[in-house]
Amino acid sequence: MAYEFEFGFTSREQFYGIVRLLNQECGKRNWTIRGKVLKGLKRNERFQSYHTHWFNPPINKTVVVPAEMMYVEAMIR
Repeated sequence: MAYEFEFGFTSREQFYGIVRLLNQECGKRNWTIRGKVLKGLKRNERFQSYHTHWFNPPINKTVVVPAEMMYVEAMIR
């Protein structure tokens, strides 16, 4: 059984921090993020140079963890 929740990623630093946390808490290969997060974040960073920096829409993706690791959502938020 798996637990799914939505999360909005805003930067690559935040993404890598969350990946590190998920690896520590759930173990490698025991969790997943549906969709291509880094591709969207890199696109946002590339277009930030052309636009103002205050406009940074989050990349909303679904994070899937084992059901017994539901508490990880609270740690991430």
